[in-house]
Amino acid sequence: MRRADPASDPQEYSPHNGKKTRKAKRYLYGFEATLVVTGETSTTPLGGRPAATRDTSRHLPALVLAFTVHKPGHDPAGNAITALRDVRRRNYPTGWLAADRAYNAALPETFHIPVRDLGYRPIWDYRIDQLGIQGSHAGALLIDGTWYCPNLPQPLTTATADLLTKKIDKHTWRARVDARASYRLRPKAAPDHRGARRMLCPAAGTHPTVACPVKRRSLGRDPRLPLIDVTPTPAGHPEVCRRESLTFTRDIGIRHWQELDHGLAPWVHHYFRLRNRVEHFNGYAKDHEAIERSRTRRIRGIAAQSLLLSFQIAHANHRKLAAWLDTLQTSGLPDRRRPSNRHKLKNPRDWTPGGYLPGTTPDN
Repeated sequence: MRRADPASDPQEYSPHNGKKTRKAKRYLYGFEATLVVTGETSTTPLGGRPAATRDTSRHLPALVLAFTVHKPGHDPAGNAITALRDVRRRNYPTGWLAADRAYNAALPETFHIPVRDLGYRPIWDYRIDQLGIQGSHAGALLIDGTWYCPNLPQPLTTATADLLTKKIDKHTWRARVDARASYRLRPKAAPDHRGARRMLCPAAGTHPTVACPVKRRSLGRDPRLPLIDVTPTPAGHPEVCRRESLTFTRDIGIRHWQELDHGLAPWVHHYFRLRNRVEHFNGYAKDHEAIERSRTRRIRGIAAQSLLLSFQIAHANHRKLAAWLDTLQTSGLPDRRRPSNRHKLKNPRDWTPGGYLPGTTPDN
């Protein structure tokens, strides 16, 4: 029996109706676009809560600065770097960069290293199989993107994974993540020109965050500091315990390391504000420009599709800028429309991987 050609009849080709049929059509006829969308995270300081009063009219809307069109699922990291390099070529400033979990799986030399070479500071989220211990260096442990003391208690090591597997509740997770911050290695100085950074042991320095018997100067300073339970080993203490500080070159843990502690308020604020702007523009362009409908671009070929899509995205940018300008007072005239502020910001300290903590009131 001859099997039908999927290009002529995807419905007959698919062994099942529904999802697999749609997937076949997507790979036969579709393209994907990787967008670079602007964002801002300046409304909240790194350690603080959302500001009580916010002037949202002064914040630029989410706009696309660059994009690439490519085959679905084909080299997402390479296409993202191509778009980001075009942004830097036009001298746009760099800053925090939030990407979805697909980019965490890329090889460091294809995405993570070029991103940092361009001057961006990436913020990651992780799949459940990427949580916990992600690497080690001289005894220090890379856990959920942050370097910690090798004697970090086990319940704090697997806090996020335990929540997602429903071994603990949200309140317990929040308490463990907050307690884990005392064990993190602290930056001693800014990274050098090669990207190497000097990290300080949490029990070292004049202001230790834990009390450790190995570094006796940390003992007796503050009775509220967590006491490190040192586990003796035949090889002795690891290098990070024997020294005050340690150098981490750029390539050490680069695939998962990030500057902000995963799950704490600064990370929640920055990551979700940036990611939400990307999803917002996707929905906006689909609603107003119908970019997902092939009938709006009746020319075949990736070059023609890219050219027509550029006009659609430019029109979407123009729509958003025009709506934003109407909220500003120009030439002494009052604004013609109120800025969009339908949703109150939630307190980032109440976020958990399983949703916000119940019974809390969002900040205004």
